[in-house]
Amino acid sequence: MKIAVIILSVIAVAEAVWLLLLWRQNLAVSRQLAFIREKDSAMRVSVNVEMLGELTLATEINKTLDDVRDRKHAMSEREKLIADAYANLSHDIRTPLTSLDGYVQLLRDAKSEEDRERYTAIIGERIGTMKELLEDLFTFTKLKNDAYELSLEPVSLRSIVADTVLSYYDVWKEAGIEPEIAIAEETFPMEGNVTAVKRILQNITKNAVLHGRKTLSVSLQREDEGTALLTISNPVEHPEEIEIERVFEQFYTADRFHRNASSGLGLAIAKEFTERLGGSINAALRGNEFAVEIRLPSHSEENRR
Repeated sequence: MKIAVIILSVIAVAEAVWLLLLWRQNLAVSRQLAFIREKDSAMRVSVNVEMLGELTLATEINKTLDDVRDRKHAMSEREKLIADAYANLSHDIRTPLTSLDGYVQLLRDAKSEEDRERYTAIIGERIGTMKELLEDLFTFTKLKNDAYELSLEPVSLRSIVADTVLSYYDVWKEAGIEPEIAIAEETFPMEGNVTAVKRILQNITKNAVLHGRKTLSVSLQREDEGTALLTISNPVEHPEEIEIERVFEQFYTADRFHRNASSGLGLAIAKEFTERLGGSINAALRGNEFAVEIRLPSHSEENRR
């Protein structure tokens, strides 16, 4: 009987010690989590005793904390990008806005019909510039939102490229640019988005018109069975000034070139759209030739049958 009492007493003491250790460890973990939350610390949760899977629990807690930190960092980066975009474009909008105010006053005071027409045309151009700047800001902000989804549907890449190139003919002619177009005959079917592909082309060709010289080449060819290669290239006057690894950064062109009413977001937007279409985009310098190469998923018509 005494032996049984002793055994039960030992068990009770062991259980009490075990519960005490468990309580102290849970309290320590709670304090660690409170410190991490209050101090925004990168400290990791640790445990000293492994009794009921505490080490596994601490590991999962640390993984969750890492995920939260990564998401918080990514959100902070996006917020900084968008804040920078607003700051830069707010500065850029002041120039055409100030100019617009001056030309409105000149229009009011104009005596001849010729002057009124000239000032009206300039005012229209300035308004168009501000619309483009605001559209770039809106698009860039939208693409940086993780919740934004690009709707996809079966489209012909060749048709989109051909239509966009044709729509720019008057712009190139006015700028004195002689385009060289080489588009393969196949349709290049893909799961895509017409607006996104057009915006990619428009931004890259606009960049070429602003910063290039008198020629522009557009090529759409089959690279391999599952990939279409779209290349847009143009000669540039000072290739040594281009940091090729930075051309898709937002506002890079604003720092390097005279902006000519450019938001500095054009190539960054083209990159975002390309990646959302499942493709890749890169730039290359070959002598004084600046080329943007876009690879998009597109199966050949024979393979689709």
